[in-house]
Amino acid sequence: MNSRILTIAAVVIVGSTASALAQTNVGTFQDWNTFTSNESDGKLCFVASQPKDSKYSQTIHGRDPVFLMVTSIPAKGIRNEVSTIIGYTFAPNADVTATVDGKSFKMFTSETQGDTAWAVADQQAALVEAMKAGSKMTVEGKSKRGTTTTDTYSLSGITAALDKATKECPPQ
Repeated sequence: MNSRILTIAAVVIVGSTASALAQTNVGTFQDWNTFTSNESDGKLCFVASQPKDSKYSQTIHGRDPVFLMVTSIPAKGIRNEVSTIIGYTFAPNADVTATVDGKSFKMFTSETQGDTAWAVADQQAALVEAMKAGSKMTVEGKSKRGTTTTDTYSLSGITAALDKATKECPPQ
């Protein structure tokens, strides 16, 4: 739930070079990329992808870029934290669901980071394992304007990307 991670992901994936943070793409694995960043409080690693398809319950008039990430920060004891930057502000107390090949996992939102949702802690490891074994993942949420979105991600390359992230940021 670190806003710095979200900023890094957004900047890296959209290809901007204006970031003050030093991040490196250490590998591309089909539909996933692995990134590292050396921060003042330790090394940060994350894998990221963008949806292959998005569906909406009503017509929309613009949406910011959308990302799904899995982040590790060994110095803080964070391992494989799944999150999404959804590209709009979630409705208050929105139900957000990640589904991998028919198996659903809950995600939660935060009022301070209204465009982000994270996997519920006690489902995190199971979600990552499902992602590694799966072929497709959807994330469904509702915007503050009432639009339900369903973003579909390919899981092709996720295992190799996560393996690279673990090599770059081994558990301490």
